[in-house]
Amino acid sequence: MDPGPIGRDAEIAKIRGFLLASSQSPAALAITGDAGIGKTMVWKQMIQASGSAAKVLSCQPTLAERPLAFSALNDLFGDVAEQVLPALPDPGRRAVQDALHHGIPPGRRPAGLSEIGRAPPERQVLARGILNALRALSASAPVIMAVDDVQWLDHPSMSVLEFCLRRLTDEPVAILLTFREESRVFPLGLGRALPPDRIRRVPLGPLNLGTTGEIVRSRLGVALPRYVLTRLYEGCGGNPFYALECARALLERPRMPRTNEPLPVPPNLADLVRRRIDRLTPSVRQVGRLVAASSDPRERLIRAASDDGESWAAIDEAVDDGIIERDGDTLRFTHPLLRSVLYGEMKLDERRQIHRRLATVTEDIEERAWHLALGADRPSAETAGMLDYAARRAASRGAPEDAAASQEQAARLTPAGQADAARERTVRAADNYFRAGDISRSRELIQSALAGLPPGSLRSRLLVRLATTQYRQSDWRLAEQTFRQAAREAPDDAGLRAHAEQELSFVRLVAGDLVAASSWAQASLRSAERADDPHLVAHSLARIALFDFLRGNGVRSDLLERAEALDTSTDEEPVGHLPMLDPALVAGVILKWCDRLDEARLRLADRYRHALDRGDEASLPFLLYHFSQLECWARDWDAAEEYALEGCRVADESHQQPLRPATLYSLALVRAHRGQVEEAHELATEALGLCDRTGNVPLLSALASVLGFLALSAGDHGAAHSHLGRLASASAAVGLGEPSVVKFLPDEIEALAALGEPDLARSFTHQLEARGRSLGRPWALATGARCRAHLAAIDGDLREAQAAVGQALSHHERLPMPFELGRTLLVKGMIERRSRLRAAAHDSFGQALAIFEQLGAPLWADKARRELSKVAMSSSPAGLTETENRIAALVAQGQTNREVAKAMFVTENTVQTHVRHIFQKLGVRSRTELAARLLSTGGSDPPGSTPTGRPAAKYH
Repeated sequence: MDPGPIGRDAEIAKIRGFLLASSQSPAALAITGDAGIGKTMVWKQMIQASGSAAKVLSCQPTLAERPLAFSALNDLFGDVAEQVLPALPDPGRRAVQDALHHGIPPGRRPAGLSEIGRAPPERQVLARGILNALRALSASAPVIMAVDDVQWLDHPSMSVLEFCLRRLTDEPVAILLTFREESRVFPLGLGRALPPDRIRRVPLGPLNLGTTGEIVRSRLGVALPRYVLTRLYEGCGGNPFYALECARALLERPRMPRTNEPLPVPPNLADLVRRRIDRLTPSVRQVGRLVAASSDPRERLIRAASDDGESWAAIDEAVDDGIIERDGDTLRFTHPLLRSVLYGEMKLDERRQIHRRLATVTEDIEERAWHLALGADRPSAETAGMLDYAARRAASRGAPEDAAASQEQAARLTPAGQADAARERTVRAADNYFRAGDISRSRELIQSALAGLPPGSLRSRLLVRLATTQYRQSDWRLAEQTFRQAAREAPDDAGLRAHAEQELSFVRLVAGDLVAASSWAQASLRSAERADDPHLVAHSLARIALFDFLRGNGVRSDLLERAEALDTSTDEEPVGHLPMLDPALVAGVILKWCDRLDEARLRLADRYRHALDRGDEASLPFLLYHFSQLECWARDWDAAEEYALEGCRVADESHQQPLRPATLYSLALVRAHRGQVEEAHELATEALGLCDRTGNVPLLSALASVLGFLALSAGDHGAAHSHLGRLASASAAVGLGEPSVVKFLPDEIEALAALGEPDLARSFTHQLEARGRSLGRPWALATGARCRAHLAAIDGDLREAQAAVGQALSHHERLPMPFELGRTLLVKGMIERRSRLRAAAHDSFGQALAIFEQLGAPLWADKARRELSKVAMSSSPAGLTETENRIAALVAQGQTNREVAKAMFVTENTVQTHVRHIFQKLGVRSRTELAARLLSTGGSDPPGSTPTGRPAAKYH
């Protein structure tokens, strides 16, 4: 009998205790450690022990299964599908059903599912369906979702699970994972989805000498001499798998080694595994090789592929030998290295024969094509065609990495007389690698296809692709040279010229040359119209609309609407057209800059889902950069940071160095608002260095604005001006006329005012408000009026300052940016304090403080707190706390408990309790007496009034 994990009692107790304590709400625990340390064994033990108290959903993905979309979801939810599917609403039920039945043989498919060409489940709908399934399962009993070797999860399943786990709130769902120790980031986004106290990592370290001996005795039935065991332990470093394999090798020797003899410990685990494999009988070895070569080793398929009738007995023997284990109808190796060694030891002819056998019995067309490719010993038009078809099917289900591999094999097996077909398949492989985020491989294939091609349309088409990889991986300047070359080599191909000119317009924008960018966009439209290509026309129109917007010409709704109509009218995006900007994304970005954040969020979310559904990893960093910036301007800084971190991760994994500064900028922006000065400064500095190397001028300005904002937040106006001063003149020089794009300008105006440069500050303020009025931008109008109020107060014109700040607040009603509102309230309070309206100032500072505290902006909360203390020290009755002072001022102005609660961001009960304490401390019995008491300490003006006696406006 299996004694279970030995020597892991302490770790198992920790895991059990954590799962028990977390049984009523979402939690996650990871078992980590080196290969062979025993993670899987402890994981299995916990599953077995938890089975009676919870519903366990488990899967053990492998590297070979990673290309199979939704294979992990099928393992996790396949056995409970019949239980949960009836409870799911459409279309989620259909999406879940499609995903879980992917790859089932035709005879076992549910009615309504065709054999091939079935559309993939829409990712967002599927993710919602799986989330609802989790909630339905956890409604009756706690759920444990257990994943062994989480690093091998297929990407579509991983994306769906990340979506679900971020949205768990109070469901009793525990996630139990294993992964290697070298991974510092908690997988599946759990580090951001759950609070720190709901996440635990239990590392498995080396075992001690006594435990190692106990494992050898229990598994092998022998007791080694102490000196042999000691040397064995030292040689294997306390790793139980290594120790067992080495002990097996020792036991095969005719005698134990003497003390002065070297211990026969192989230099690496592969040697140990080979020693074990050498003992296998021919029939067991063949079973092992078939399992090793198969990405879906079902027992019935392995038996069918065997060359004799003894396969059943051979499988049983392999299980008895501890080589493989059964998991339903699936056969798995007891350790992943066994698979690697068994497959690697085969000679090329043996490997081909194994794959041919599997091709004859495999029912899935993609897997059959793959086995035929690996079993081929010469080019074959038939096999290449089958791989080509399998690649298109993989691409249609959102698995570009599978499509790329199949296309590359198809190109390899295309007969020599079909050079054009081979090149086209190579290019398609490059396109799919690009979408999958493997831009390096895409670039290599494009360069190989370019070799020997004479100038002309075909070469130009490949040069456009090459340049696209260059600005993703090398730098924008090199990409511009290649795009220009592509345009020169296709003078008579209007479509190719339009494509190259579109991209040239974008790289000129990145170079900071807005005039040239606009010129190239106009040229691309002329070429696209000559080509009579609606898709190209749509992209050219979108670029013209974007550049006109940036130059201050407003929103060209006519161009955007026409571009989106043309873009959606095309059946499918042409292969190879992989732009950074498409019309829908341009519309979303413009909406973001127009302060229409809710509409922009919907557009960007749609593009994000579109990219995920197509498996388009390459587009994600740019999208996430804009998404993060939007949420930072709004109020969801947690989401902003999550998007920024995800953008950094994808940019790193896909080696898109030129895009990494954008994701670093968005992360620095969030950290700056959160007052994390050192982290934000380090991120911005790193990004600045990358911008210098890759030639990204707009991001240089954006990063300088972050550094300027950091300095302003810390009260260092000189440093703020040193960063921001040159940006204002640079923006004018490049032709930027859209005020919402130069969001650093109010910071520069505030810095100039503090440095005694009011004339320049007034000039910038006038410019900001004038552009805001002409274009109808709430942000420019609100911040411009705030700056005007601040400058008027400095001049001593408090009446004008009051009027200006009132105008600013009226514009804030159309501006969904609470941080900016907090800054305006701060200025309002300062003006009121100088006007000796202490109670009103107290109210304004209190509201600003509440906003900054709720957002999590400590540097700005400190500013409000300091201003509030000045008012409190000079006007508040003794004995009241800061919070009580703020509530008392609001109550004295006649506000109800509900209005006070809304202004203070607390509950009505909290306000009621504070009011009772205030009455007791001040010895008053009514709100009228409280107002009179505050009036006696606050001067002759009634709280909340203006110098003219008119009631001050209330803003909550």
